[in-house]
Amino acid sequence: MKKIVLCSYLFSCILAWSDAPTPPPTNSSARGAAALQPPSEEKFQAMEIYELISLIAKYDIKRQAVWDALETEIEAYQIDFGAKPEGIKQLVGLRRLQLDVALIRTGVDPGFYVALEQKLLNDPIPEIVNVAKEHMAERKQSDEPIIARYRHIEDLKNKPLDLKFTAVDGSAIDLAQMRGKVVLIDFWATFCIPCCAEVPHVVAAYQKYHSQGFEVVGISLDKDKKALADFTRKNGMVWPQYFDDGLLWGNKISTDFGIKEIPAMWLVDQKGMLVTTNGRDDLAGQVEKLLQAGKTSAIPSTNTTAGN
Repeated sequence: MKKIVLCSYLFSCILAWSDAPTPPPTNSSARGAAALQPPSEEKFQAMEIYELISLIAKYDIKRQAVWDALETEIEAYQIDFGAKPEGIKQLVGLRRLQLDVALIRTGVDPGFYVALEQKLLNDPIPEIVNVAKEHMAERKQSDEPIIARYRHIEDLKNKPLDLKFTAVDGSAIDLAQMRGKVVLIDFWATFCIPCCAEVPHVVAAYQKYHSQGFEVVGISLDKDKKALADFTRKNGMVWPQYFDDGLLWGNKISTDFGIKEIPAMWLVDQKGMLVTTNGRDDLAGQVEKLLQAGKTSAIPSTNTTAGN
């Protein structure tokens, strides 16, 4: 395995992280982050650990494939060098860095951080267990109620999601009337650069799967209703949008659901159950799987649709 760069360098990558697009790097050590789109999954395994973390830090923090590849690399490193003092030192730094990055990700997937924390608390290397304990103690002293948010999301998954509102176009939206459909609930805003970057993917998925039973409802955190209407019309976003009088983060629906960052893309299955809070990760693929699963369960569909 290639040599891992110093953890201080890696942490500087995390501090520089932003969801906004970044200029292409000028050195080869960050070649994975140079493209506008993440590299193909086949290339992930060929990357060094620092390249994966750089990729995550720059713009791909929520893509599960990157995390999976990173975990594979770290576990391989642990097998090769986990019995050596210098190897343990590097692993401790990497695991702390991984926890720091996972903490950022909690806005969209709090369960991810909780799972990583529990895994490291059971690591065979005592120094890594201590890092997890220290991180957990620091986290509990912070203002970030991760465990509470995680439990809130899990509670929402225990029964059909309740969502009703009057859309900008005056239509009455009731998630219960969309049973038999796969529904994307898209928390977003026109001022949010990453949200706007996701729009083409959502439009493409809607155009491809709408006739098969895929619906989208938008929960806008915008301040300007006209700007919202103009943007959705210009970009072919024909599905209904919720607008709460320009309250931004005071938006009632996003507040009730505990949304802490956008874009947040929730997928609801044909039974009205929340399946995932990370619809950004291969949206089209996830929608297709849910539609296929719905065919086998033979759930009757209502006549009510959104965005026709």
